[in-house]
Amino acid sequence: MSFFDLIKKQPKKEPEKTTASKAAKPSSDETFMSPEMQKKRHDAAMEFLKAFQERMPLVGGKPHAGTVLAVAARLAGTSLYRSLDYKNDAAPGVVVLSNEVNEAWPQLANLFAFYCKQNGFDIMAKPMVTKFPEKDKPLMETDQVLQEYQDQYHDIMKKHGLDYLNGARAGIVVASIIFQYHCTKVKDIAPDVAAGIVAMGIVEGAKTAPPPLGAKPRTGTKKMGRLVLGEQDAAREEALATGAIYIEINPGVLKILQQGNVDPYMIYEEGVRKQIEERIARIDFVKVDVDKLFEEWRFKNHTQAPIHVRLIIWLKNNASTCGYEQSGNSWILKD
Repeated sequence: MSFFDLIKKQPKKEPEKTTASKAAKPSSDETFMSPEMQKKRHDAAMEFLKAFQERMPLVGGKPHAGTVLAVAARLAGTSLYRSLDYKNDAAPGVVVLSNEVNEAWPQLANLFAFYCKQNGFDIMAKPMVTKFPEKDKPLMETDQVLQEYQDQYHDIMKKHGLDYLNGARAGIVVASIIFQYHCTKVKDIAPDVAAGIVAMGIVEGAKTAPPPLGAKPRTGTKKMGRLVLGEQDAAREEALATGAIYIEINPGVLKILQQGNVDPYMIYEEGVRKQIEERIARIDFVKVDVDKLFEEWRFKNHTQAPIHVRLIIWLKNNASTCGYEQSGNSWILKD
């Protein structure tokens, strides 16, 4: 079952009318309750979900629950930030604290809770989870999310006639659909953890100054995506299945290198260096045990090791100085 099998089921209706917030500058309470506006938000959410499925962060060929939930929540929060129309624009990434946002973001969280309750999850029954299991932690930072998705998201909202505040509410529709998919169909994340990630994502988006729409990525920011390494066939299969980056030498070039007695490993090392210089978010080894291979080869002649083992040894010796930290079979760019 995909997100689109679920989207037809929710949200069935929106909450009863509530007092308008001071944060609702571009939209009035009437637009929130308007059936026409509800349909626009629903249609915009559907269109973004369709686009998002084509560019979704994957791990092992599957959507990573914590990451996709955080993406939706942060985009909703950022749209809320823009709706507040701050006069003194802060630099991208700066945390902005204001009474307006403190009043506004809980309304989005309550809207999310309402949608969840419609589908059988009373997420308000327990205290909000703020410490997440390692496996569920979002793999993208807020700046990465905005770099990768904000332009497309806001183009879709604008296409459907939504201002920033209603764009934020449409983002909550997106988050609720992803929540239901991962908590009821896939069951790969606990509902209280998923709800906590959404709540935190809303806050992170709503309180962090975003880059201007259409802005080019800032130098030094993380590059969204992952580099996949391992035995050649396994790395290729994983990369093609998930849209990740992998390194492969053209057979003709490889033949020339071998004829010239040139070690092809240097091509792979240079490829890894290039991705690190571009600040790729993570480097993943697939279908291997990194530490086991390292221990097996650390005192042997490295030039005799398979190329992926030599890359493990290189990363063990160099990755930390480049800002990467090993986590299991991966190296992840630190903040």
